[in-house]
Amino acid sequence: AAFFFCIMIVKVEDSYMLPAIEPGSRVIAVRTHLPADIGVEPEVNVGDLVVYKAPYYEIDCEGTYVVRRVSGIKDGMVEVSCDTDSVSSEKVILSKEKILGKVVYHG
Repeated sequence: AAFFFCIMIVKVEDSYMLPAIEPGSRVIAVRTHLPADIGVEPEVNVGDLVVYKAPYYEIDCEGTYVVRRVSGIKDGMVEVSCDTDSVSSEKVILSKEKILGKVVYHG
């Protein structure tokens, strides 16, 4: 028997998503890449919070799971950014395949 987890729980370590999400909070995300027989993948839209694995060049959070807000989508690429004003100009562009989950709850 094989098990596939459709949700992920991620602890937010940084303060880049303030005021929406406090450091130390946990979010629940639905995975965006599901096997065909599991169900329908959630659609990611501008304004959604998403989870992705930080690339090697993001020194502060390399290899960790990061929560960011989708600020743009074009040609299969997703632009994500922080909510905090002090770093609002910091944007990352990822292929849709790099998005691991869509946040459905944060508290």
